[in-house]
Amino acid sequence: MLDAAFMRRWMSATAAAVDREASRLTDLDSAIGDADHGANLQRGFRAVTAVLDKEAPDTPGAVLALAGRQLISTVGGASGPLYGTLLRRTGKALGEAAEVSREQLAEALGAGVTAVAQLGGAAAGDKTMLDALLPA
Repeated sequence: MLDAAFMRRWMSATAAAVDREASRLTDLDSAIGDADHGANLQRGFRAVTAVLDKEAPDTPGAVLALAGRQLISTVGGASGPLYGTLLRRTGKALGEAAEVSREQLAEALGAGVTAVAQLGGAAAGDKTMLDALLPA
């Protein structure tokens, strides 16, 4: 079973991965965008870990919903709303349960991915983040 502490560790691990790869993400973004993706995600996930350390929600859903709200408020461009919506909708789908199974998390992530598709107006094969999220 997965609890709030697991979700906080997941968000911390994500923040660490973004920190490690921020320069690479920015380099990739420079070929097709405005070369700020890595820095934006880095700022957002640092804010996520700070708010989770401060508030420490006690359910998996609340952890993800708070992380999503933080990303929306701190990450510029389309990335903040997209990643934030993914986490917020996943958190909402998990509800108030103190623990969730891997199957429940997978189902909730499906709801989050659906929300991202609706928000972005994208579908599988459009060369968007959905092409990575759907198989995951």
